[in-house]
Amino acid sequence: MNIKNNSHLNDTQLINGFWYNEYANLQYSDVKAIKVIQNKLFLEHFNYVINNSPFYKNLYSSIGLDIDEIKTIDDIIKLPFTKKNDINNDFICVDQEAIVDLSLTSGTSGVPTIIPLTSKDLARLAFNEEIAFKIAGVTSSDTMLICAAIDKCFMAGIAYFLGGVKLNARMVRAGSNDSAQSWEMINFTDATVIVGVPSLIYRIGQYALKNGNDPAKSKVRKLIAIGEPIRNKDLNLIPVAAQLEKMWNAKIFSTYASSEIATTFCECEQQQGGHVRPELNVVEIVDGNGNNVEDGNVGEVVTTPLGVTGMPLIRFKTGDVSFIIKEKCECGRKTKRLGPILGRKNQMLKYKGTTIFPESIISILEGEPRFHSGYVEAVKNNDGTDRVILYASLSDNDVNEDKEPDWIREKLRAKIRVAPEVKIISQNHANNKIYQFDKKRKRQTFFDKR
Repeated sequence: MNIKNNSHLNDTQLINGFWYNEYANLQYSDVKAIKVIQNKLFLEHFNYVINNSPFYKNLYSSIGLDIDEIKTIDDIIKLPFTKKNDINNDFICVDQEAIVDLSLTSGTSGVPTIIPLTSKDLARLAFNEEIAFKIAGVTSSDTMLICAAIDKCFMAGIAYFLGGVKLNARMVRAGSNDSAQSWEMINFTDATVIVGVPSLIYRIGQYALKNGNDPAKSKVRKLIAIGEPIRNKDLNLIPVAAQLEKMWNAKIFSTYASSEIATTFCECEQQQGGHVRPELNVVEIVDGNGNNVEDGNVGEVVTTPLGVTGMPLIRFKTGDVSFIIKEKCECGRKTKRLGPILGRKNQMLKYKGTTIFPESIISILEGEPRFHSGYVEAVKNNDGTDRVILYASLSDNDVNEDKEPDWIREKLRAKIRVAPEVKIISQNHANNKIYQFDKKRKRQTFFDKR
């Protein structure tokens, strides 16, 4: 979107995102009408980028791209990809005075990236989360416990807060620090919705149970899961997510987002994949050669976030592996849906002839009463093949390193056909490892030493 055309709006109107309101119900429009609007927004975005981004100006000039050939959204495949390690200050399209917020990516897969946001970008972010919450059925009658960091320059916490405020819900900024404090806030504020990573929501529930309270008797009825997958490729809940629904007597909704794309794909009440936001993002799934695959096929998620003004991107390779769901959703929305994130492209392992993702190993075991927590480690064998080791802690905290419980191998073989090496560790060892980098946010369950 060419924001410069909105000069008739003052800053307050821009922050409220008035110019987005016309797209709030785009998801219910005819498929052809959706494409017409998205085509318009893409061309405005492309025009803004080529006129304001030093990086893209130089990139397109260096490859001899004729920008006049980009006439419709279908021409997007003629444009080169952008990778995370490409991003630098040359991507910034505005003067320093126009930047009102500096966000940082989590840096879990490397050095954090600075994301500069303008007031218009914050308005877009608020609109994004407002609609995402509405898709999940959250209303102005809800009280939302936000278990995400709003400090340390993380985008997530401020995005959820702005979106909830725009929705006119009551916001409880709990942060992601303390299970005991979060449980007290739930009861003190009569929270009806929790937004947080599933592992944290589980720990809050466990704290309540250990202290003689029942999470299912609270007023919480929706769990908005961020940062961690809750479904497998068949769109079925993984064990820990099913356990969370039972623990809280609440429906759990999957979301997908990242700081770079500044867009959230959230599940609707049907709970069958995140609805793509055509007014905010162009989503592609590409194979290893960079070619778009047919809907339903697995590949890397590539996104073009529309309407961003501070640091706009075109064809950003997320590194996440997923697929587009072909079937229409029963909720009545005409938008496509993004399937669960199956793993990170650079974390894909080839083990005994089978392609697996570390996250799938952990997700199979989570929810199993005998399993407490664990992580996966990958190293290279002398012959160049991957060696995969599962470090697992058990609920009874039995630390017999010579014992490899048969039930672990049986569950893994039943789901992914192979079972890695298994080493039993203590619960403290597991917790210290998976939360060593960031005890306040997402856990890390894969360590690549190849």
